[in-house]
Amino acid sequence: MQRANDTYLFRELSRLGPEALLGAAGLRSVQPTGSKVHVRALRQPGIHPAGVVHMTDGLVQISLFAKVQKADYRGAQNLERELHFLSDVAPLITAENPALRSPVPIAYYPEQRLLLMEFVPGKSLKHHLFNIKFDLNPLGAGNLAELLQCAGRWLGSFHRLTLQSTHGNPLEWLLQEFDSKRTMEAFLFYSRKNSYDEMLSILKKCLDLNPGFQRNLCNVHGEFTPIHVMVASDAIYVIDFGNSRLGYPYEDIGLFSCFYDCLPLWRVAAGSMRIRLRTQKELFLSGYLEQCPTTFHASDRAIMRWVRLISFARLLNAGQPRSSGWGKWVYSRLTHRTLRRRFSTICDIELAAMRNVHPDIFNEDSLARRNSGCAAWNSPETDRLASD
Repeated sequence: MQRANDTYLFRELSRLGPEALLGAAGLRSVQPTGSKVHVRALRQPGIHPAGVVHMTDGLVQISLFAKVQKADYRGAQNLERELHFLSDVAPLITAENPALRSPVPIAYYPEQRLLLMEFVPGKSLKHHLFNIKFDLNPLGAGNLAELLQCAGRWLGSFHRLTLQSTHGNPLEWLLQEFDSKRTMEAFLFYSRKNSYDEMLSILKKCLDLNPGFQRNLCNVHGEFTPIHVMVASDAIYVIDFGNSRLGYPYEDIGLFSCFYDCLPLWRVAAGSMRIRLRTQKELFLSGYLEQCPTTFHASDRAIMRWVRLISFARLLNAGQPRSSGWGKWVYSRLTHRTLRRRFSTICDIELAAMRNVHPDIFNEDSLARRNSGCAAWNSPETDRLASD
């Protein structure tokens, strides 16, 4: 699949031609042979073919990031939607805090469905937090703490700045996600079907008794994890907006926090040596609260219990091994065993708490909250979710 993606990217860039690429970058050939264009495809699998275009006009060198959407693609991710967010939403966040950025869009070619944007050199937040590194000057704990808070600030600003006057019942969204094939398969995979049935029954009862429960909608990133936060010298860059849409903030908060639950053991060890994992999540959440300080009510905390399991199922699906041979054997024997234990522990914790959820809590201050802003995580219960 990756080779097919590379071929598709090269073909679409060739159709555009080197002169158009140089023009998009603001370059012009100084000599007939002075301009050069070199494309380097990404090696990690992705939904859309993507790569880095290195260009020179003989004097100046510029690199752009290119992403193309295949003509036969029918999935949820959309490059035109990504262009919209990069052009209209992300600059609002940077205007408030220059250290919180996203790549600047350079050009979009609808015919090729090709998006050119600023290339961000550097590594992801995931790399800095969880990779085993032998750098002579790795980022210290203080810098990492600031990066985690910046990630939270970016997300809090994003939710606040895109808050809508429209609203919906998040219990309906929650039921749709929890009752999905992806979530159910995670419970079946780890032999927790009975737990799933009981959790689903409790959720349906809460919805049946609270059809008028409401929260305001805001834009969600849709894939907000440390993988999608790039670290540059003076800022963080949040990337990949193709899955952005209207939704509830629970989704982004839950996905980032649950990312820690799905780490393999060696990443847990590497990350804990830098900053305790529970502290890492607390730093992220404190940054979020700085920008989105609305109280997180008991009803919102109850919703997050189901969101945690939905997020686990989603990350489990995304992390299924694409390798074969020894790589597949290592994953199935080691990672699967670790994740089974973690998922079982999380199920026991959350199911015990769900049994004590009274449907009345979703009537709590409902009208007053209708236009109050997006919910933030402000509860002692984060101690449980932020545990190692």
